[in-house]
Amino acid sequence: MKSRGWVIRILYALAGLVAIGICAASVALLWIDRRVTWESAYVAARNLTGVLAADISRTLHVYDLALQGVVERLHEPGLARVNAETQHRFLFDRFATAEYLGVIGVIDKDGNVLYDSSSLTPSTLNFSDRDYFTVHRDADDAGMYVSRPYLSRLRDGDESIAISRRLSNPDGSFAGIVVGSLRLQYFRDRFAQVSIGEHDAITVFRNDGVVVLRNPYSSADIGSEFDASLDFQQYLIRREGAFVGILSPDGVNRLHAFAAIDRTPLVIAVALAVEEVLAPWVRRAILIVPVTLALFFSVMAQIVLFRREMRTRRAFEVQLKAQAQTDGLTGIANRRTFDQTLSREWQDARREGEPIALLFLDADRFKLFNDRYGHQEGDELLKMLAMVLKQKARRPRDLAARYGGEEFVVLLPKTSKQQAARIAETIRRAIAELRVPHEDSEGGIVTVSIGVAAIVPQAEGSPSELVEAADSAVYQAKESGRNRVVVA
Repeated sequence: MKSRGWVIRILYALAGLVAIGICAASVALLWIDRRVTWESAYVAARNLTGVLAADISRTLHVYDLALQGVVERLHEPGLARVNAETQHRFLFDRFATAEYLGVIGVIDKDGNVLYDSSSLTPSTLNFSDRDYFTVHRDADDAGMYVSRPYLSRLRDGDESIAISRRLSNPDGSFAGIVVGSLRLQYFRDRFAQVSIGEHDAITVFRNDGVVVLRNPYSSADIGSEFDASLDFQQYLIRREGAFVGILSPDGVNRLHAFAAIDRTPLVIAVALAVEEVLAPWVRRAILIVPVTLALFFSVMAQIVLFRREMRTRRAFEVQLKAQAQTDGLTGIANRRTFDQTLSREWQDARREGEPIALLFLDADRFKLFNDRYGHQEGDELLKMLAMVLKQKARRPRDLAARYGGEEFVVLLPKTSKQQAARIAETIRRAIAELRVPHEDSEGGIVTVSIGVAAIVPQAEGSPSELVEAADSAVYQAKESGRNRVVVA
């Protein structure tokens, strides 16, 4: 029985491990899937960032070469002696037809236009207020400078940025600038060729946080500045990296991957909406989680049902065991249980050297009672006798049993002959005091005859000796007139 209990516990443990394993495997699978999804999105964002950065870098480098070419030609001897048309053609003809290049101009130290690629007659506008002018005027090491976005004064407000270089006198003093405007339409056209999600974004900004252009396009974004967090500022210092956060006014949480555009002060960022990045994973999780929970609860339900079945089976086995040990009519121990208990108690009494006593009880004139009152009343009488015996045999090891028919026994371990005789007399009086009518009995009521036997078991003896002695004593009681106790 103990081994079966251990087997059942092991089965419970294994079923529990299966349920936990199902959940753990699903959690691990979802975690790995989420990580792979996230890494794939990061790689895609970095690749897209790299492609766009390389394209923008090449374009700006070509435009910068155009500016450097103008700077070199301005130093050609005799340029001032040729006519205006020749000067214009010499300075600008090779670059005036570039697709997104607006105007290349040469501006003197006061901000006035000396040469203009769009016209032989220079504009009379002054550009000393532009940031690309003041930067070169105040610093001689700015190199190629990319301005803040602005609305062109020469092209009816066309959104542009300026790419400029400083002109210096032989003594190093400020002589003006060469500036070329790049239409922001260039960025919009490039970004339009890229397939991105509805809430994804591509942004080009300067390394000081000034936004050049953002896709999806909004004029309000042009020239705005990032309210950059410390983490973002650290990325700007490294000029490449990725992080998750909210940078745009729309409040969308995005995965930002960005990199510096080579040979420029610009940075490009590709921002993928976290919700859209994880949308495929969420759809898979929506499928996996219910299936996992269904399997988990299925296993748990099987455990519960198995436990219930085992409890029912144990209860049934206990019931069968009780039925096998109990007399079906009276509810006290049956002959089989008595024989087993007597054998066990006999061995204990012999080992301990203690006496063991037995009361053998017989209902007087029980056949006549059945004949007069019927078998149903006879059964009720037997139940009543059994109840009296149970009440009087109250010690933990005492046993009252039905021996057969109208015969009962009471086994009394560690009980002397005198003690057993007193208990037997108590039982006889208790039954007589019930005064159950029995017209065919000597006293007119139900009575019993009890034989008493007690013995200290010896090595060569057997339990049958005790039974035979008690049976002989009850026979003497019946021969002596019934309703009495006789001690063997």
